Amino acid sequence: MTAYFSLCTLCCMRPFALSVLFAVLSVSLPATVRADVPAIPAARLQALLESEFQFQSGHFRRSFGYYQSLPADQLSAEELLRGSQLATVLGESAWLATLEGAPALADATQVDLIRQRFDTALRADQAAAAQQAWRTLLRHSDERAVFAARAAVDANTVAHQPALNTALTGYADRQDLTTAERFELFQYAFQWRLDPVADRLQRGLPPKSTEAALAVTIRECLDGTAEACKRRLQALDPLDLTEWQGRSMLVLAQKNGDATQQMRWLEALPQDSGIYYQRIVLLSRAMDDARARTLMAQLRKDTALDDFQRALLQGSLSELIKDWPASEAFYREALLAGVPTTASIRLAVVLFRQGRREAAFAQLQAVAADAGLSDEIRRDALQTEIQFHRVLRSDEKDADTLNAVYRRGLGYWPHANPLRYQYAMRLFGQGRVDAAMAELQTILRSAPADADALNAYGFTLAKELDRPRAAFKPITQAFLLAPEQPEILDSYGYVLYRLGRHQEALAPLQKAWQLTPSAVTAGHLGQVFLRLGNRQQANDYLEKGLKLDASEAELLALQEQLR
Repeated sequence: MTAYFSLCTLCCMRPFALSVLFAVLSVSLPATVRADVPAIPAARLQALLESEFQFQSGHFRRSFGYYQSLPADQLSAEELLRGSQLATVLGESAWLATLEGAPALADATQVDLIRQRFDTALRADQAAAAQQAWRTLLRHSDERAVFAARAAVDANTVAHQPALNTALTGYADRQDLTTAERFELFQYAFQWRLDPVADRLQRGLPPKSTEAALAVTIRECLDGTAEACKRRLQALDPLDLTEWQGRSMLVLAQKNGDATQQMRWLEALPQDSGIYYQRIVLLSRAMDDARARTLMAQLRKDTALDDFQRALLQGSLSELIKDWPASEAFYREALLAGVPTTASIRLAVVLFRQGRREAAFAQLQAVAADAGLSDEIRRDALQTEIQFHRVLRSDEKDADTLNAVYRRGLGYWPHANPLRYQYAMRLFGQGRVDAAMAELQTILRSAPADADALNAYGFTLAKELDRPRAAFKPITQAFLLAPEQPEILDSYGYVLYRLGRHQEALAPLQKAWQLTPSAVTAGHLGQVFLRLGNRQQANDYLEKGLKLDASEAELLALQEQLR
């Protein structure tokens, strides 16, 4: 659902697009209208209007082109805000990095731009600047600021933990911390095991405050038993907490794996499209018809949702309760908004569920062929079509049916190596070794360090084509690239065995067996031990392998040799 949420992020921005546009235009009008601001070229104003039109139309990539065309130091704070929103969702990290020196960013008061400043400071290991941006967010009047701060911290925890530790420690030493700040920092200090800092922050909380109780709950849930955590969460009243405190308790319930508590805290939060969707996902794990009906009624009445969001959520919930006709109607309603989402794929699924196979396939093929949609959605459509054919066992009627789907996909994306690799594996399964090897060679021409392709190519040379010397180089390259991958370890051991290097073959084969026992690896180990004169070990691996797959050809050959 990554595509769903990222696109919804943009879609939720669209109702505010005109207000942002007016803010941009307020500093962009010609000097004859506003003598107190510099004039901008008419061509740029036209480009900005076109960008906002594309944004409103759901063409986010085209909208982003305007921001890419200008140097960062020429962008206003409002333009930086819109450009950053688009770049974040579209994954344009290189463009975001160019904003570090933008003058408008340093003085920006918008939550998203302060978050950008926070990110930038952490990436540059500027702990003091990061601390200041963090504090600005936590004290911001916009309630979204706390969540923006958390998002920035979460995004940088892996790569920039030292800078975060330094920023937090310096922040915690301030004498003017509010109770809310102190509790927020305590959560991170405790999570990152900065124990002296966490202890100091917790001691500074008012003893009978809600924050003090929450701090004890956090310690109980993360260091105590699941049952103790559940009792602590049950003792808290969501109505006593702020929204962001409630979200912290939701995270604890999720970590504890308690579905009842998760639903309780989800239902207590202000409801938006994201929360509603989490409730639907949680219901899918433990279906409750009464809760589903209640949720459907909420969705129907919630005026904060736009028509697109409501229809999409109702479609998902209708799928969950297996009301396929209703789900189809809701998804069609959502698609009328013209927003590119996975609803186009879910529509095909519910058509398929109703036995309308031709319509389902036509829908998926139309999505995959639509160049106006993101590649992620189009490829999902293609993979769904492949899954449908597998469910229908189309190969039993025509072995080339699925091949045609793969070829169509590769026509759209000739450089989609994972898709080409899937196709190659399928061709191997059909015994079309030459065609499969040609596909692997195509991958390796564009991606010579593709470990999976190297491994499959080399193993086929060694086994199917009986050319172990030619196989040694590609398999060795694969082994150097992915020395912990069981399939590659097995191939590496096998090619060493085929080259007569039996003792050397044992280590990679035994490691492959330890990581992922398989009948194939058992057969290879048995062959090696037999060549080394250890019939007992060969027999042991034969027995182990036959328990996994009694029809494996390698094992059957070994069995004949041991008789």
